[in-house]
Amino acid sequence: MTEQLRLGPVAAVETTPDIGVRGAPAFPLGRGSGLDRHVLLDLQRQERAIARKYYEIGQMIRWKYVVATLAGFGVWASLFPLTMLDVVPLWAALVVSYLITTAGYITAHEAMHSTIGRKGTKAWFWNELTGQLSMIPLMFPFSIARVTHLQHHRFPNDPVRDPDYPDSAPNLRAALWKAWLNRQPGKTAQAHHIKRVLLEEVATPEAKAALKQTALIQLAGTLFFIGMALAGYAMEVAMVWWLPRWLGLIHTHVFFSWETHYPHEGRGRYDNTRIFRSSVGSFLSMWIEFHLIHHLYPNIPMHLTKQAYFEMKPVLEARGVDCSAH
Repeated sequence: MTEQLRLGPVAAVETTPDIGVRGAPAFPLGRGSGLDRHVLLDLQRQERAIARKYYEIGQMIRWKYVVATLAGFGVWASLFPLTMLDVVPLWAALVVSYLITTAGYITAHEAMHSTIGRKGTKAWFWNELTGQLSMIPLMFPFSIARVTHLQHHRFPNDPVRDPDYPDSAPNLRAALWKAWLNRQPGKTAQAHHIKRVLLEEVATPEAKAALKQTALIQLAGTLFFIGMALAGYAMEVAMVWWLPRWLGLIHTHVFFSWETHYPHEGRGRYDNTRIFRSSVGSFLSMWIEFHLIHHLYPNIPMHLTKQAYFEMKPVLEARGVDCSAH
């Protein structure tokens, strides 16, 4: 289970218990398998010192996520009247909306981990606003995005308890096809897996409320689509919201879920995700290449995971982590 690691007077960095300091190997393969308890403890201290550094840097620039969210949502909302007035061509609106929809998941993701502000602080309002606005283009409420994502962090790659496990596939082509099938109605859709996980595995009032909010949000969105079509703006709403939403959903499930956890087998602290090289580079992949850093320390902002990785790389290699991709 995820716990909060106290790092002095500053706020906490999320982590998971390191079984290595209790006498068992921290990583079952590679160079880390033969390290004794004292070496593992020293490596853990080095690792946490680096994590603390980048967490504190993230705290100084966390408001950039709020600004990016407000600006992105403003541009996205303006595409509706701009396309209806023929100011912006539909093809351009599709591209811009798709980019905003996809990038919005990253800003929402920071809010899921309360990176922008923790409950009980003045920044909590901005944390929640960032999460709520970022998820609107995906027509997916922030409440269910947060509860499913945090459940994923607790049980990554668990076929029963991980809400993202249906994204697993043997290769990219299969992952793309599965991402499409998982969005379709029917008992094999990912929505049914998520519903079962929330009701049976999470089973909290927040999880149940999130399911109800999802139904209401998606009903409201569908009614908006129908209303726009009846008013004569079917192409506008399709190119600004409907199609970019579908592309964004497939993108996030394939490149933010499948690719980061392939082959979806490891469940340990250092093998439940991986370090890999994206064909589009770190910036365009939104730094998901360094997803292991995120799972180790979720409160390090995504855009700082690359820097944190390269500083932490010698420690990870000593533990036996495969760092050959970078």
